[in-house]
Amino acid sequence: MAQNLQSAYGKILRIDPFGSNSANGKYGIPASNPFVKSDNKALGEIYAYGIRNVQRIFWDSKTRQMFMADIGQNAVEEISPVTPGVNLGWNIWEGSYKFAGRGCVYTDNPRGDPRMTYPVVEYDHEDPTLWRRMAIIGGFVYRHKAIPQLTGKMVFADNPSGEILYVDADRLPQGGQDAIRRILFDEDGTPKTLRQLIDAKFAAQGKGPTERADLRFGEGPNGWVFILNKHDSVIRMLLPNARK
Repeated sequence: MAQNLQSAYGKILRIDPFGSNSANGKYGIPASNPFVKSDNKALGEIYAYGIRNVQRIFWDSKTRQMFMADIGQNAVEEISPVTPGVNLGWNIWEGSYKFAGRGCVYTDNPRGDPRMTYPVVEYDHEDPTLWRRMAIIGGFVYRHKAIPQLTGKMVFADNPSGEILYVDADRLPQGGQDAIRRILFDEDGTPKTLRQLIDAKFAAQGKGPTERADLRFGEGPNGWVFILNKHDSVIRMLLPNARK
């Protein structure tokens, strides 16, 4: 369905909530949408397609580029740039690779179709750094100076494992095997992941370790960044590392 332009499934839609030119008259369809004047019965609401399971859309305030974090089918997690009318591949492609079924991709001829837009960031489910169930979540491009270590970085995370990750937003990689860096918390000089912090909180409460972090990001005023999770009832605020 994600490749079918007559269906709303697997798409990013762009509408005008104050308009009335939709089929039901309840909202508007902007005239600048990429498929408004299409002659193949494509839905005018569609802005981008070929999407599986978006877990946050975000923008770079410097370049105004839109990005999307998309959870894969148990093989590849990705962040892709979104432009009007773009085809992001699903379910022909999963990340840079041809989709071969649940948990499988073909590794020959990566990025082989020039009509598709491929990820700037991707990682696979065999990565030993992460947890056994992986799911990417965006994300923000940090253009503030309150946390110098993050300035100019695209920050995202692996939702279950609690690993917080980044790439250089001004020199974006091209997916594949390009490097992704980790962000660790400094607890009295000891580097820890978010899930380790959650487990420590659980231990103090007399509970066993959690299986998932289930984290979310939130940006506040003045360049503040908050990390939330579903388990230990703590909202954490990122601070600059004074040791650096």
